Amino acid sequence: MTSLRDKALMMMNIHCLGRNLATASSSLLPVQLPAPREVHFWYVLPDEVKSTNLLNRYLEILSPCEKENIITMRGEQIRKRALLARALVRTTLARYQTNCQIDPKSLKFRKNNYGKPEIGIDVEEKQRRLKNDTLAFAQRFFSPLEIEMLTHIVDPELRLQELIKLWTLKEAYVKALGKGFSASPFKSFTVRLGDHVKGNIHTPPHMISKGHDITVETSDELKNPSSNWQFGLLELAGSHYAAVCIEQDSIDAGNESIPIDLTLRKTIPYVEDEYVSASDSAVVIGGLTRLSTCDY
Repeated sequence: MTSLRDKALMMMNIHCLGRNLATASSSLLPVQLPAPREVHFWYVLPDEVKSTNLLNRYLEILSPCEKENIITMRGEQIRKRALLARALVRTTLARYQTNCQIDPKSLKFRKNNYGKPEIGIDVEEKQRRLKNDTLAFAQRFFSPLEIEMLTHIVDPELRLQELIKLWTLKEAYVKALGKGFSASPFKSFTVRLGDHVKGNIHTPPHMISKGHDITVETSDELKNPSSNWQFGLLELAGSHYAAVCIEQDSIDAGNESIPIDLTLRKTIPYVEDEYVSASDSAVVIGGLTRLSTCDY
């Protein structure tokens, strides 16, 4: 179900340098490495990248394997989104290196046994449509408690939106574990939402999260789970749901009051970077998260 292949890269402390951080620049603005419990969220909107020359430049910074994978994809828009995703990863990581002049093309990536990095993030389209009925889809992938929660929602559109939120959070969680869908089946854990995260939806009392707005409860099917996970769920650009999931440091474990500081950056690599504040472009829906603010 994962869409928006240009999904944001999750990282972590950035100094506020104004709304337009870089404009019409051929270089990448360097940024500082993050402090604990800070998340940097970079994203690119495909429709805003129209230059063929710029897309060709992105292609040139990819590895031969990445290029081949993208070129063999079917569909122009699919290829474009995949290209933007890889370019976003490389250009963003290059900003955080000790040597800020590092070439994004020189970066090499190591995969774990599941072929996944331990980065807990997912982005999904709000207007995504399912081929099957919402509840039929949920019964294939969701836990019994999640299915029960969705069953209590009478309005079909509202039920679909809650399903997409749950999917986004579940994707972020398994990615934070460094595992994919097959290694961590979605039925093996339950995401519980605080009542206000779901608006005016009636929720069975045993499905409401206590303390945090969003929590995860694992079953015995998931080996070696950690309960020290915190989530953030937001609406991005009015068109997508985005979820982040991070594990608490041991020093913070058990302290449910420490929020995640989230800094959003919209970018067109090599062209412009924009700080995104809490506005119509970014709305926190739930989770222990606060958007970083900046004085201009």
